[in-house]
Amino acid sequence: MDQVVSKFFKALTAQEARFLPYVESDNLGLLLRCGINELDWLAFKMSKLDDVDESQEEELYLLRLGVTRLVKLALSARSSFDAPTLTFRRSPHVSEAVLQLANGLAIVDHGRRLAQSAAAGACRIEERGENDFMITLPPSIPDEDFYERYLVGHFRAEARQRMAELLQSEHGSKVSLEVRRVMDTLVYPFRDHFIGYDADLLLDEYFFGLAYAEVQAMEGFDTFHFATRFGRVTFQAYMLALVFIVSISMRHQEFAEALARKNAGVALEDILTISSETEGLVEALREAVNYFGAALESFEEIDLADAKEIFEVLSISRTNLDLLDRPGCAVPLLIQCSGEHVIRCLLGAREAPVQFLLDSLRRHFPREYDRNQQTREKAMQAAIERILASSLGGLEFQRNIKVRSSGRHLTDIDIVVIEPASGMICLCQLKHQDLYGADLHSRHVRTTRLQEQSASWLAAIDAWQAEVGDAGILASLKLPKSFPLSAIRRVVIAKHYAYPLKHVVDREDVAYGTWAQFVNSVKLSERGGRPRPGLADLFTILRAAKAPNGPMEHLPEPPSHWQVYALKFGILHDPAPGRSSPHPTPTSGRSGTVA
Repeated sequence: MDQVVSKFFKALTAQEARFLPYVESDNLGLLLRCGINELDWLAFKMSKLDDVDESQEEELYLLRLGVTRLVKLALSARSSFDAPTLTFRRSPHVSEAVLQLANGLAIVDHGRRLAQSAAAGACRIEERGENDFMITLPPSIPDEDFYERYLVGHFRAEARQRMAELLQSEHGSKVSLEVRRVMDTLVYPFRDHFIGYDADLLLDEYFFGLAYAEVQAMEGFDTFHFATRFGRVTFQAYMLALVFIVSISMRHQEFAEALARKNAGVALEDILTISSETEGLVEALREAVNYFGAALESFEEIDLADAKEIFEVLSISRTNLDLLDRPGCAVPLLIQCSGEHVIRCLLGAREAPVQFLLDSLRRHFPREYDRNQQTREKAMQAAIERILASSLGGLEFQRNIKVRSSGRHLTDIDIVVIEPASGMICLCQLKHQDLYGADLHSRHVRTTRLQEQSASWLAAIDAWQAEVGDAGILASLKLPKSFPLSAIRRVVIAKHYAYPLKHVVDREDVAYGTWAQFVNSVKLSERGGRPRPGLADLFTILRAAKAPNGPMEHLPEPPSHWQVYALKFGILHDPAPGRSSPHPTPTSGRSGTVA
């Protein structure tokens, strides 16, 4: 690592240490609870806006970073709090202090993310003086995964639209009205300023259905076959439990809004974030998984020990705080503030709950996770065959072809797609990836690995084809010499992200894309006007999917200046050709300061 980058990392850690006395002195856990309250309150307010501007997005981004870091530091600082749980009204004085603390921690983690970017070569850091650094960004920053993000967002929006149409149907409207009536009836003030509500099976089923539709549309939902086990429990049971936690978060928010409508003396910001008794929540989790899972094929009931294991995976405690080490990690859904109580974070349940589950499974069951990853290839192969056979037709498939040269094993071809009518053959490499979310370090590691592995695979296929020729390829695939070979194409299909491949693939005989891009390309090929599309049509569309409207760039950021205690760092762009250089010390734009 570059010495300046390393020095910047150390400076950030040194300044963060200056916050520790404040956190360590919090014997009640007030900072922890208040920080989560503020995060949920800001996220809730923003969710009600029709349009969110850049400054509001930045505010939530920083608070997310700062509060997540605060959770780690607060739980690390003490083996327990004097109060197992806290219920209090929002105080401007306390909130201001906590927001300042979270802002300082956010600036530190924001700096760490910049340092990670510099370590990956995306920007450069220069030292201007003692504890004074300048981060210089390129004149323009390509938004390389824009089209991949857009397509995933499109499919998710389609799923939400289908659910909205269902709720707006005659039957759905009646159910929604009954749900609102029941919620208004069951909710009541607790100790004047807080919230209480009773249970109802209608609400359980209604919100579980909404949550299932929402979680199902998230990336990572289908990462493993539902029969795959982690510890004692199937992936299906973990996912059902996750949906349950999301559903009670959705239900609680609706109850909170119902109480605020019903009783003007109760403030929403006091009742959005609540604590639950751990024992009761674990029991409710067991009952929910077994109740809703009973309708699913091959479901296995869970017992209380299984439910406890699931709860440990779905929550943050003092035993697994390393899940929060990296800036940009998923916000936790559940935070064990004591052995008896857990804080439920609404943003964690809404934003990236599947990401948190997968990260936690990898952390708790590393061997099983790695082993289970190997089972995903068969599922992806089967899905490709099913989709292509139903859309294109007249295709033949072969799996797991070993490529040899001079008796030496070079590589494998995960699936070969053969179209006898046209004589076209596609050699496919499948990449089974984990999501990296907003974790820049994981992004760099995994995208670099994708580039290296794909480049190696293409080189091996080139060497093999050059040595054995078309005849040797037909023989390896056990195709007759009379096969009317017209073209051999290579395709790399990656589960979640493929954009890094543009740096290693620039040739007419290679296409690449994500799973979403592959599925979308199949759909587009069906609309091409031909009675039945061919493999060549699909290949052409998939090649065009990587940038259908040309390269995209991130919007330019104004210069900014950040300070936390003694540490200062600025951010600016290199001037584009023909522009004058900006002042070396930013004097305008966004800034953040903690002293």
